[in-house]
Amino acid sequence: MSVSEATPPRVLIVEDNPRHAGLMRDEIEAEITGVWIALAASVAQAREALADGRFDLCVLDFQLPDGDGLEILRHIREEGRDEAVVLVTTSTSPEIAVEAMKIGAEDYIVKEEGYVTILPFVVREVLDRVGMRKAHAALERRLARAEHLASLNTLMAGIAHNLNNPLTTVRTFLELLPERYETDAEFRTDYYALVLTELKRIRALIQSMMQAVAVPLEGTDEPWPMPQLLRELEVYVQGSATERQITYATEVSDDLPDVLAGREAVKQALVILLDNAIAFSPEGSTVRVGVTSEREPGGGVQVRVAVADEGPGVAPEDREKIFEPFFSTRGGGLGIGLFVAQCVARAHGGSLVVADNEPRGTIFTLSLPAG
Repeated sequence: MSVSEATPPRVLIVEDNPRHAGLMRDEIEAEITGVWIALAASVAQAREALADGRFDLCVLDFQLPDGDGLEILRHIREEGRDEAVVLVTTSTSPEIAVEAMKIGAEDYIVKEEGYVTILPFVVREVLDRVGMRKAHAALERRLARAEHLASLNTLMAGIAHNLNNPLTTVRTFLELLPERYETDAEFRTDYYALVLTELKRIRALIQSMMQAVAVPLEGTDEPWPMPQLLRELEVYVQGSATERQITYATEVSDDLPDVLAGREAVKQALVILLDNAIAFSPEGSTVRVGVTSEREPGGGVQVRVAVADEGPGVAPEDREKIFEPFFSTRGGGLGIGLFVAQCVARAHGGSLVVADNEPRGTIFTLSLPAG
């Protein structure tokens, strides 16, 4: 059973010729069981219909009394909506079709003899294609959640192992406390200081554990703008960067789409990446943050945040290990941060990868789905 049959779709037809609009509606209703169709005769009416609700697919005539179908298509994409679009035009110019596909149309039909009978089959094919793509995305999200839970199990096992040694020290101190505190000066000073150090380590481990567990499994926010978050991060790193005489620079592409992911979780991941970049950067160097967007072959758009430093880099043999819990190349580090950052990326349908920064340093790229 196709997606369109399993869930009756909602379709908007934007056509200024009433006769053509009626024929298109009748042919689609005859082909797709239970389909719900709304009609609009202009760009303005199409905007009103879109403002009133969501559709699975929009069939847009190119030439309209107050504009054209590309204008509506741009509106749909700029609003971050996910309606599939089929453009119908009397023009055989390939430039219009290319422009429509670049903006995000799923398909197009040239308005020539017999197009009305072909249209419903194109509509069905597009609906099924989009439905399969959404089902695949849902499976990927479930897989990401499963991987996240598996990673948490690994983290818990690692924390249990790492807690054992400091707890042994604390237990030994408490067992010896009654008989040695009054008579053993070294016990009162050195051992006491060691116990405080181990307790701080336990606290840090627990905080790291809570940080990892608190990562949302998927976005619950409305789409939000990345540049606004970058301004907050610039304020966050200003003190540590100035202290080490490190320049902090950002570069954001024009027309950057909003991000569809938990904002606080993404902020947490980027704080981790920036802390690492500054910690590994030599004095007088530059930490750069670049943000771009890229359309994927399947039609989705990813926002990519690249954090680049000029530090010593990551050895090839450590590229995979650095994302494992409790592996760290940073002196005094617990090895939790990059693990958490990667959990954030995967839990939101994105990724976190590492590469060399030429001529020196490291680039971590966090990719997240656009709204």
